[in-house]
Order: sequence, then C-alpha cells, then structure tokens
Amino acid sequence: MTTSATLPTSGAPAPARPAGRGSRRWVVPAVFLLGLLGVLGGAVLGQDEEPGAPLGAVATVPGGLARVNGVLPEEPEPGAPAAGDGTAEDGTHRVRVLLELTALESGGVDFDAADWEVERLGGESSRVLHASVQDQALAQGGVLRTELLFEVPDRALELTLEGPRSARLSLGTDHHRGGGPR
Repeated sequence: MTTSATLPTSGAPAPARPAGRGSRRWVVPAVFLLGLLGVLGGAVLGQDEEPGAPLGAVATVPGGLARVNGVLPEEPEPGAPAAGDGTAEDGTHRVRVLLELTALESGGVDFDAADWEVERLGGESSRVLHASVQDQALAQGGVLRTELLFEVPDRALELTLEGPRSARLSLGTDHHRGGGPR
C-alpha cells in the first residue's frame, strides 16, 4: 500500500500547525539568552573598584592629593611582650604606611586617621592601630606627612590604602613576610 502526500497548490491554504509548536522552539534560545544576560550583568555589577594608584603615585582626596611614600614592615623588638601588648598576632604583621597629603583647593584638606584603612582582596579591611597625627586641618598649600600603623595578614594580596571619597593607593608587596619571619 502506498500513500502519497499531496502538496498544496498555490491557491490552497497551508495545513494548520499544532497550536504552540512555533513558540516552543524559541524557549531554549530565550532561556540561554536570559542566562547569558544574567551572567554578564552580574559580572558588571560585581566588578571591583578601580585599582589603587601605584605606590608613590597620587590619588585625589577631598581638597587635595594623597600619596604613599613608603610601606615599612614593623619588626618586633627582641624580647617584645606577647601579642596583646603591641606586637602582631600569629599569621599577621604590622606595617607602617608613610602617607603624605597636600591641600590644593581653597577649602584645604581635613585629615582624620580614622578615615583611612587597609583593604585587602576579598573585601576585608584593617583599621588604623596608631597614627603619628590623629587629625589635622590643612590650609591650601599645606602638606602633612603622617605615619599610619596597620596589622595585615602575612599572606594578604593586593593591599590598598583607602581614604575619604574612595581614595585608593596601592601598598605594593615589599612589606610581605610570606608567612614566616624575615
């Protein structure tokens, strides 16, 4: 038994498709496209802030400029007391950040050591333990050089000094001890 299909002639209407079949073939590409847009949107929204200015370069702060002139590891004194009395905890070390601020605008720069912290990869941060200058108002043309002491993990990566209004200054890697004493 043979069957033959008949082709519609030019004047005859095309055979009807089952309802919904045409819309189903777009489901997989639409889901793929939405997933791709979600991944790209998440990547854009989840981007880290701009990288910090390289060590020795300047970054803007309200009223002027800031620059890290150096990052010095704070070595414990021989026979120093235990961690609670001024030395770093196990797995961390202390660094002294030499910060210079220059007031350029007529309003000057208002420095407060509490406005500065060291941020590390992963979003964790370290607050100032000690500052040679706690707070000071600089008039236009004034320069302030201060030392800020922080405690950071031995194996921390991408340390950045963060200040007011997203001022970001890279601290480099020269202060790292690599997990053990130098």
